[in-house]
Amino acid sequence: MEWKGKNIALTGATGFIGAWLANSLLDEGANITLLMRKNSPRGLIRFKGRENSIKVLYGDVRDPDAMKGLVNGQDALFHLAAITQVLYSKTHPVDTFNIDANGTLNILEALRKSARPPFLLFVSTDKVYGEPKYVPIDEDCPVSSKSPYDAAKLAADRLVNSYNISYGLKSSIVRMSNIIGGGDANILRAVPDFILNVLSNKAPVIRGNGKHIRDYLYVKDAVAGIKLVAEKQNKSNGEVFNLGTGKPTSVIQLANMVIAIADRPKKIKPILLKGDTLGEIDKQYISSGKIRRVLGWKPAYTLKEALKETLEWYDANPEWISVVERVNKYYSV
Repeated sequence: MEWKGKNIALTGATGFIGAWLANSLLDEGANITLLMRKNSPRGLIRFKGRENSIKVLYGDVRDPDAMKGLVNGQDALFHLAAITQVLYSKTHPVDTFNIDANGTLNILEALRKSARPPFLLFVSTDKVYGEPKYVPIDEDCPVSSKSPYDAAKLAADRLVNSYNISYGLKSSIVRMSNIIGGGDANILRAVPDFILNVLSNKAPVIRGNGKHIRDYLYVKDAVAGIKLVAEKQNKSNGEVFNLGTGKPTSVIQLANMVIAIADRPKKIKPILLKGDTLGEIDKQYISSGKIRRVLGWKPAYTLKEALKETLEWYDANPEWISVVERVNKYYSV
C-alpha cells in the first residue's frame, strides 16, 4: 500500500507513538483523521503548523457511536488509544479496562458492522507476555499479565485476533518493546524522566534496584515497522509481530548512558531508591526475528543513537515541560 491519497484513521494520535506515526503518514500524503478527546492534555501540540492538514473527530473509544463514524470511509485504521501507565492502572483498573479493552471491542464491532471495513493495525505491547517463560521473547511465548494494564492490553490483543478469525476482519497486531524518543510526556517512563532530570543537572532517580532488564526501541524504527506491517497486508493479515531490538539493557545501564551522552560538566550519578516495584517484570526483551524474516524490517538506530536524538529533541523543545506537567496531573487524578 502507498499512503498518498489514502484515508487513514488513528486513535491515540495525540500520544507519543501516535503523533510520530500520524506525522509520518502526513509526510507521505495520506488523508488523516484523528480521534481525540476534547479534554486531551496534549491536544494538537505535535501537529503545530499542520492543523489544516488533518481532520479531527472529537470522541472517545468508549463511545460505540463515535467508533462507527471513525471507521467509515477509511482505508486503514491504526489503533493506539490506551491507558499506558502501569501505576495509573493499579489505582484505576476499571477505567483502564474500559478504555484499553472495551474501547477496542467498540472499534471491532464498528468494523464488523461496516459495509467496507478498513484494515486494522492494533498496537499491542510486550507486556502481554507477563513475566516471560524465556527471553528473548518470540511470538510463541505464552501470554500472561501482572498489572491491570497488562491484562487490559492482553484482552484487547486477543479480541483483535478473535475478530480476524471469527468474522474475517483484516488485521495485524504489533507487540512493541519499550519505545523511546522525543515527545514522550509520560515521566513514569525511564527515558523521558532520566533525560529531563539530566538536562536540569539533576541525578536520574531509579525506582528499585536498577537491575530490571528491558529492550529499548527508537520511535522512528517503531513507526517504520508499524507502517510496513500495514503496507504488506497480504503477508501480515492475521499475524502477530514483535517489534524490538532484542538487546537487553538494565535500567542502571540506561541511566548511565543518558548521563554520558548528555556530557554535562556537573558530575551526576543515578540515585537508586531500592524500594519494592510490585508488578514490574524482571527481564523483558523480545525477538523480532519473525518480522525480519517475513517483512524485512530491522531497526536502523542503535540505542546510543536513539538516546542522543531523543536528548537533543528534549533539549530543543523546553516548552515540552508544560505538556509533561499537564499529562502528569491528568493521570494522577
